Order: sequence, then C-alpha cells, then structure tokens
Amino acid sequence: MRPETELDAGHRRLLGLLGLAIFFEGYGRSIVSVTLRPIGQDLGVPAPELSYALAIISAGALGVLVLGHLTDRFGRRRLLLGCVLLYSLLGAATATARTLPALVVWQAAARMFQEGALSAAVVIAVEETPALRRGLAQGVLGVANSIGSGLGAFLLGFIGLFPGGWRGLCLVSLLPVGLIPFLRGAIPESRRWTLRAPRSRQLLPRAYRGRMLAGLAVFFLGMSYDVAGFAFTAFWPMSRHGWSAARTSALIVVAGGAGLPGFWFGGRLTDRVGRRRSAALFLVGLAAAEAVFFLGGPGALWPSFTAMVFCQAGKTTVLRSWAPELFPTSLRGTASSQLAAGGVLGSMAGLAAAGALGAALADIGLGITLVASAGLVAAVLAYCLPETGGLELETASPEVP
Repeated sequence: MRPETELDAGHRRLLGLLGLAIFFEGYGRSIVSVTLRPIGQDLGVPAPELSYALAIISAGALGVLVLGHLTDRFGRRRLLLGCVLLYSLLGAATATARTLPALVVWQAAARMFQEGALSAAVVIAVEETPALRRGLAQGVLGVANSIGSGLGAFLLGFIGLFPGGWRGLCLVSLLPVGLIPFLRGAIPESRRWTLRAPRSRQLLPRAYRGRMLAGLAVFFLGMSYDVAGFAFTAFWPMSRHGWSAARTSALIVVAGGAGLPGFWFGGRLTDRVGRRRSAALFLVGLAAAEAVFFLGGPGALWPSFTAMVFCQAGKTTVLRSWAPELFPTSLRGTASSQLAAGGVLGSMAGLAAAGALGAALADIGLGITLVASAGLVAAVLAYCLPETGGLELETASPEVP
C-alpha cells in the first residue's frame, strides 16, 4: 500500500458514506437509554430492573463474534450493508413491545447488527485511510455516530408529539432502509481485504495472543463504567433532581454537543502522541467526570456531562483506532470483533454491578460511581498493548504463517 499522510477527497467521501451508514446506528443504540424513564413508567418497571434489562440488551452485541468472522470471509462492505438493514428493521419493531421481556428481545436482536455495522465501518476506515490519520478518521466516524445518538436526545424533548410516545421514537429507526440502495452503490470494498492472502485456518496465531488478552482486559474495563454511566444520564436528572423531559433533553443535546470536539481532539491526540498515552488520559478523565455527574448537585450536571461526552469521545476514538491495528488483515474483522465482545461483556457487567450496588446502597448514582473506578485500572493496562500509532498496518501487525 502506498504511504499517505493526508485525507484526500476520496478518503473524505468514504468517511462521509461510512458516517451515514452508522449515523442511525447511534440513534438505535441510544434511544432506549434516552427514553428509559418513559419506558419504565409505561411498562411499570423500577430503575434496578431497567439496569438489568439494559445489561441483557447489551448481550445481543455478542453476536458480533459471528459477524466479525463473516466480515473476514465475505467482505467488509456486504456485512456493513446487511447490518444496516437489519438493525433498522429490528429497532423499529421495538415499538410493538408491551412487556419488558419483549422490549429486551427486540433490542438485543437489533444490538447484534448495530455492533456489526459499527465494527465493519471501523475496519473499512482503518484499512483505507492513511497511517498518520487513522485516529482522525475514527474521530470523524465517532462524530457522525454520536450525532445520531444526539438525535434521540433531541427528539426526547418532543416525545409528546410522537404517536405512542417512546414507541413513535423507535419507528424513526426505519429511515436507514431507504438509504440501502444508495450506500450499496457508493461504498467500495476494502482494498486490503480484496488483496489479502487466503488463510487456511482462522485461529489467532500465538504471536498475537498476548495482545488479545491485554486488549480484552482494557476493553472490558473501559466499557464497564462507560455504558453504565451513560445509560442513566437521562434517568438521573429526571428521577433525582425532578427535571422535565424537555430540560433533560436540553442537557443532553447542548452539553453533550459541547463535548463532541472530543472526537476531533482524540483523533488528533492519538495520531500525535500515540495510542497508549491518549487512552490513559481519556479513561481516567471519563471516570472522574462520571463521579462528579452522579455525586454532585444539579449545578454540576451541565459541566460534568460535557466532560463525560468529551472524554468518552476521545476514548472511543482511541480504542476504535487501536483495535483493528493490533491484528493482521486476514483476521482483523474476527479479532476486532472479539475485542468488541470483551467490551460488551464489560458493559453488561458494569450495568449489572451498578444495578446491584444501586439496590444495596439505595442510590444508583453512587453505584455507578463505584463502578467507574474500573477506568483507573484500564488506564494502567493500556500500557501492556503495543504502540501502533503512525505505523502501516502491515508493519504493526504482519501476517504470521
């Protein structure tokens, strides 16, 4: 592959297309968390049970283990398009749920393909953008994905105008179905995947097993408090401080929007100083911001939520850049999906721990804060992974016979 250092028009167009493909992934992934209180009121479910439900929904993302393998076998583009179609249909079907178990089933199925679409888009971006700009490329995708999540928070302020309330918001997930024909003709297949050497076996070579173990630990811990904290950012102001849906929506949209430059900053920083130091900075920063959000008073919500979004954006950018760089092209989709699955297990464990601690302490906010200490451990373990910033993929992760 020819060495490149800048994002030309072709790279920017590709990132725009990939961002469009995962824009509604962000919406579909976040809409249940954003409407958690209305869902709980409608279905008659208390906060601890909602936390457990979110943990089970997260388990659907473990299906990425299968989808990641298929990405290596059949191509990144095919899996991306198929996942966009399926997460749209399944997300919209959530509107039919009349019980908490039914909602969990629909959302868990949608989560599998949401994770698959995101994973395929990330791998395409890593394989197609210049080595010195891979972090920035992931930051661009992160912004698109996060704005999709923000759309759900924005629409929360108008929930009363949608037929069925939160159910009507779920039906918005159908919009990407109309984009499939366009994306099919516009998104190219990864050149690195097209030119890959055939591999007779799909087991991870011994040389990469240490990387996998360290990566799994970082992703598990790094996602445990991330998901637990953000799952309750709409619920907390409404239940603890008595905020209205419109005021909570404003917090998430405005303060969250102020934190979005974290994607750009994280991309620039990880390209400039490397993956290790950047990851440690954002992992610790997110843990501190969550503690202030859930332990501080109403006046702390706006600045701490901005800091949460900023640090999560930076952390997400670094880890999404790093994960595919750690493994060779022939196994990149499979191995990256295994790290993603580690993050899913971490998010499930974090939600379950937050629910258990919240019930035991009669304070879900304190429970989430205790879970956030995992970020400090993840920051230390990040130094067990090799630095891959600025290296061509074939140098950072060569094929091993």
